[in-house]
Amino acid sequence: MFFFLDSEIRQLAYNLFPGGNKPIGVLVDLFSITYEIRKNMEKRSREFGLSYGQYIALCVLSAQRDEMSSPSALAEKMGVSRAAISSMVISLEQEGFINKYDDPNDKRGVFVSLNDKGRSKIQQMDPFFVGLASRLMSDFSESEICQFQTYLSRVRSAFEDVKGSRLTDSREEREKWCED
Repeated sequence: MFFFLDSEIRQLAYNLFPGGNKPIGVLVDLFSITYEIRKNMEKRSREFGLSYGQYIALCVLSAQRDEMSSPSALAEKMGVSRAAISSMVISLEQEGFINKYDDPNDKRGVFVSLNDKGRSKIQQMDPFFVGLASRLMSDFSESEICQFQTYLSRVRSAFEDVKGSRLTDSREEREKWCED
């Protein structure tokens, strides 16, 4: 929808709605900060020799029972396409971070598992990402962090409810937000 990333473009987005539109403003800010965080995490992951997606794939594998998964289950857990996970699996296997096994029950199927080199890479990268999260949330109390999590869960739930449906704001709803 909106990927207004620099301040001039964000201001333009706010100006598109006479009187302001608080939900749009919040989404623009949310998209902007998540984009910047993701961009930084991608850059930092590259310094460790992986893409951010590859790091997440290793983390997801480490959380699985037996540290093993099918690529399609891994794609579903990560919210990415099978094509994206396929190329990730190929590169992670080539780099030696995972092992690939044929599925004994399905000749076309495979499983991937985390190996020692993959576990070591996670341990190497985790301190940076844990530190980043701690720094980003350091000005928030524990209660505020819990509230923030609740708000994000509500946004996610609302998004799940409307995903794929055609949305239009009624004039009354727009005016309600502009009165504040």
